[in-house]
Amino acid sequence: MANHEAPAASEAPQFGTPNVRIEVQDFGPVAEASVQLRPLTVFVGPSNTGKTYLSLLIYALHRVFEGFPRLPLPIPRYMDFDMPPTYWRPVKIPKKEILKEMLDNFTKGRQIKFSELPTAVRDEIVSGINNSKLSKLFELELERCFDIESQSDLIRQPPLGKLRMSLNVGDHSGDLWRFTMDSSNDQPSIDQYLEDILLQSSDQSRNDQMNKWMLVLIRKLEQAKGIDPFEWHEFLVSLIHQEGLENRWARGAFYLPAVRGGIMQSHRIIASALVGWATRAGFERIPQIPTFSGSVADFMQKIILYDERRTAFSRKASERIANLAKDMERQTLSGEIRITRSTTGGYPEFVYRPQGTKQDIRLNRASSMVSELAPIVLFMRRIVGPGDTLIIEEPEAHLHPAAQTQMAKTLAALVRAGVRVLVTTHSDWLLQEMANLVREGELRQAQGEGSEPDASAPWLDSKEVGVWLFKDSQDGGGATVKEIPFDRVDGLEPEEYASVAETLYNDSAKLQNQLEEINARRDCQ
Repeated sequence: MANHEAPAASEAPQFGTPNVRIEVQDFGPVAEASVQLRPLTVFVGPSNTGKTYLSLLIYALHRVFEGFPRLPLPIPRYMDFDMPPTYWRPVKIPKKEILKEMLDNFTKGRQIKFSELPTAVRDEIVSGINNSKLSKLFELELERCFDIESQSDLIRQPPLGKLRMSLNVGDHSGDLWRFTMDSSNDQPSIDQYLEDILLQSSDQSRNDQMNKWMLVLIRKLEQAKGIDPFEWHEFLVSLIHQEGLENRWARGAFYLPAVRGGIMQSHRIIASALVGWATRAGFERIPQIPTFSGSVADFMQKIILYDERRTAFSRKASERIANLAKDMERQTLSGEIRITRSTTGGYPEFVYRPQGTKQDIRLNRASSMVSELAPIVLFMRRIVGPGDTLIIEEPEAHLHPAAQTQMAKTLAALVRAGVRVLVTTHSDWLLQEMANLVREGELRQAQGEGSEPDASAPWLDSKEVGVWLFKDSQDGGGATVKEIPFDRVDGLEPEEYASVAETLYNDSAKLQNQLEEINARRDCQ
């Protein structure tokens, strides 16, 4: 597997970005696709070719496996999946003797492989992918995210088609683990692969922190106070991810759907309606309750329950992302997204205050651009942190071309701050600016360190960017996906964009010639 980690010159925190490849066959509109996620992944192509389908699949996989770690993590009992209680898998707390064995192994300072962990701990970790109920958990999450009755609704050509979805996670040395699901109208089948990875870090300070953490857990067991499941799970996350416990666990996935502007304009009405329906009498008045897709519901929940406070996983990096939100307000919105609340509490209301005024404008009275960008600003301000994955459908929606190019710079700046970004787009301006940012990265490398004119300006490395073209077949065989490699001359644009521009130019020239011929004949009469 090719290594597409950020280059050493990157300003992004080294949070261990894995190599992640998603492969599908006969999945919705997509006949076949093999996509490797990069720090910045871009899906382009005509409508109805599967860009949103694949984006939602990535979101669902991220939720099921709690990100894409070096090994899949156990699915704890406190996750917020909307599924029957019978599918919860409680976290098993190890005995103090097992923790003492782990502590003894780690304090010896030798390299430790996953296979050398105590059996009880190893079984707890691998259960995240080998659990017998995993296929059902994944199926339920797909139904939730896509708002479908069953997984068979995703098969491209039922009843004969066979859906295949595969997640491959690795590093520079190759695959670390793989999860594959085949599904037809029968029961889905699962295949998995686990590599024996090295756990002991070369960073002695990190190992000392791990040892201190284990001592704390041992003391709690000896004092009969018990270990909180979240506390134990957090330790396993840090152990597998090879990062310090002081960073805690970020790696959330956040999906900003294409309908975010309309939701922002009407979220108070939606919230009020949900409260009204949440009573028994409210449900009785509704013969059939309509549902949102899981991605839209997750987005709405973040907005309706938006909290101006946040626990920063890394204060410096979080402030950096929040400052990007301020830059977007200043440079693109020419104003500020503000939050107002009634004195008695309640849901937040988001308003727009133009620069140089003290007048607040409700979002349903502001421009469409404000409604589209407001949730991006809010997520960067308080929700998204380093190591998280941010998925945005059509970030260029309702933006002037100049604002679209500025959006590309914001996305690059998020990558520099350590956020994994995935976008779907139809914007030529966005792709052109991304290509310029890659050229800026090449220029910086050619100039060498210390000669950069503006170290804070956004830039991209070509290895950090993956642009994937979704293209439908002419015979109805379904869409295929291929990568558009960066070209120093042509940039990152699909060939069809140039064809459209050429057609427009030729049509313009043809019409102009026809008009000149008619005018010439009139002059001769």
